Parts: sequence; structure tokens; C-alpha cells
Amino acid sequence: MKKIIFILALAFSFGNSFSQDTITKRSSEKIIAKIIEISPTEIKYKKYDYQDGPTYIEKKSDIKMIIFANGMKEVFEEQKLVVEIKSTSPTDDYVVKAEESAKIDMWGQNKFRYKSRFMGEREVHEVLLKTKDKKIMSLVGSAKDAKKAQYVGFAGIPLGIGAGALLVMSASTGYYGFDETYLAGSAVCALAAIACPIVAISMKTKRNRCNRAAVSLYNEKF
Repeated sequence: MKKIIFILALAFSFGNSFSQDTITKRSSEKIIAKIIEISPTEIKYKKYDYQDGPTYIEKKSDIKMIIFANGMKEVFEEQKLVVEIKSTSPTDDYVVKAEESAKIDMWGQNKFRYKSRFMGEREVHEVLLKTKDKKIMSLVGSAKDAKKAQYVGFAGIPLGIGAGALLVMSASTGYYGFDETYLAGSAVCALAAIACPIVAISMKTKRNRCNRAAVSLYNEKF
């Protein structure tokens, strides 16, 4: 009786090993799965050892091959990026269009997502500048200039300290109240200290606005 049970268990295990689908990604990673659906762009599957769990989705372009439970094999050709350059005259902007979607998503201020990868502002600027589009390049340049101007906000700290110091000197050197020269200098420093963060906030707003406009224009054209 024990031999019969062992043989049945072995047969079940052997048959079960052939009821699984094997997904091979282009990165050589292998996934043991149960294929749910294959669409023109995606492959939906469940993990073989947890078929009651969530449904996973992979881009079809990331999959190299699938070996199905019945032994049938399906190989997916690697999709190549096709670039088309259009120009009507030497002075016109040229537009690069690709079959593969390469939109840029903004995630908060100066955080971006491009081709399933998160990027900082500097990396996205490199992508935008590669388009050679004059309007996009102008917006990127304005964003960079605004970023540099933001640092004027730090000048408010020493100016505020200077305003306080001049006010103290005005009070200590004046024979009748405050010394007018030091008092005037203190007022100028105080006004400048207030103006610096205001300018910095304005430049930050301009920087974000230019980045959003550049990304929006890129997504429309490319």
C-alpha cells in the first residue's frame, strides 16, 4: 500500500511540474508562473506557487520567451526603436518621433519619471536638451537661470544680521537717540533681507513653471 501511495505522489509531482509556464525575461530572469493573458503589449500572470495571489503584469517588450505547460514555446522578438527625423527647412525645428512611448511624468516639484525610471531635474534637462527643439531648450535655459537666482535667498541671512548690527551701532553712537547714518544703513539692509527670500520664492515658482512647460511641450511633440 505504501508503494502505491509513493508511486501516486511521484506521478502527481511529475505531472504537476509540467503544468507550469516558464517566463524568461530579456534580463535572463526566469519566472515560474501561470499565464492568464497575453495582449499586444502586456503579459498577465500569477506566480505558480501562489495562484490565489495578485495578478502580475510585465511589458511584452521585456519578455524574451515563454515555455508553456504543454511544451509549446513562444519567442518574442526584441522591439527596436525606430526614429524618424522630419525637417522642412534648415531653420525649422526638427522633431524626433519614436514608436515606443517615452513620456515624462512629473512627480511633485522637480521629480520626474521617464521610461519607468525616476530622475532628478538635471537628468531630465539632459533628455529635453537632446531634442534640439528651440522652445524646449529655451524653457530649460530659463529654468536653469531661475534655479541659480534662487540662491539669492541665502543673502537674506547676512543682510538681516547686518541690519541688526547697524541698528545697535546707531543706538550706541548717537548723542541724541539714533545715529542717522547707521540707522539708514540698517533700514536698507533690513529691506534687502526681506526682498531676498521673496525673490527666491519667485524664482522657484518660475523654475517649476518652466520645467512643467518644457515637459508638457516634450510630451506633445515626442
